[in-house]
Amino acid sequence: MPNFSLTESEFENYDRGEARLNAIRKAIGEADLAKDLEWQFWFRYDYIEESIFCGDRYYALICFPELLRLWKEHDALQEDGRIAHSFLITFKWIVEAAPEFPQISKDEIDSYFREFKKELRRQGKSLSGYYMKRCLFYMHVDMDIASMCFYRFLDEPLDDSSDGRALYFDQQAEYYLAVGEEEKALNAAKDIFSGRLKSSCLPQATYHDFIAYYVKHRRFEEAAEFARKIERRVSGDPYYHDIIGTLLTLYAAQDPAHACELFNRNYPDFQTSKNPWLRVLFAVGASHLFGTLADQPQYLSQIRIPGGGDPAEAGQKLRETAGELARRFDARNGTDDYMQMLLHPYGKE
Repeated sequence: MPNFSLTESEFENYDRGEARLNAIRKAIGEADLAKDLEWQFWFRYDYIEESIFCGDRYYALICFPELLRLWKEHDALQEDGRIAHSFLITFKWIVEAAPEFPQISKDEIDSYFREFKKELRRQGKSLSGYYMKRCLFYMHVDMDIASMCFYRFLDEPLDDSSDGRALYFDQQAEYYLAVGEEEKALNAAKDIFSGRLKSSCLPQATYHDFIAYYVKHRRFEEAAEFARKIERRVSGDPYYHDIIGTLLTLYAAQDPAHACELFNRNYPDFQTSKNPWLRVLFAVGASHLFGTLADQPQYLSQIRIPGGGDPAEAGQKLRETAGELARRFDARNGTDDYMQMLLHPYGKE
């Protein structure tokens, strides 16, 4: 019988991303052959966690139906408190990640949310995570539903299935900015900006919300002040291509030379990303940059395309990618949010 505990500890020896995912996938096959139910669960949990946090969530969404089927078919898993808690955490990751893939329909996403809510109730947990994740999705679909979810979220207590206090306030700031309530957003974010509340994606995610808000309202100096606080944290990390895209939009208007430097560092990772949401937001920002370069061609020579490719041709492909993905997200969501982001980066005149 394989020593699966040792196998799991060996995952740390592999590079993050593809190498580690391949090792975990092999371990899943071995656990399935051994019919070791607990390790069948834990290796799939490990696989989903790695996919979620290595910046490319494509594989997590492929694996999750396997985990869900195991969960439903085996009461023994549901009766184990540690496994039950970990299953809820996995489900929370999935309802957050599923909207990032336009090939997953709104009906499918809603069905995941229903299952997630049902499981939270079955385990006697707070619905905080359910309402906030649903709010974040519906902010691009139907603001009435998003607002209903947001205020239900505020009424729910935090528990061990919730995101924690730092993200609790970060997500408040994101919603308040979406509805134009800047002072409430600043108040929600104050302990994040001071460093009193921390999380792995904070403060960069919170600063990003404000940067996007200030850019849309042509408040470029305020956006740039916040951008300087996080650029070194996010540049070169493919998990943050959404933020890089917003910074490209900002610098396209304010500092094209710096935008070219930022593009050069992050474009190679964009080319290999499988996450449509990260790709569309990077491509939208890059489109804004290349739009500026068309009007200010003196900067075009600063663009570096891997393999010595033609910058103008790369810019055209990025605009096509941005348009195609924006249309796919909007078609799924039934809105025009992403196309408006592409066409009107600095708000409508």
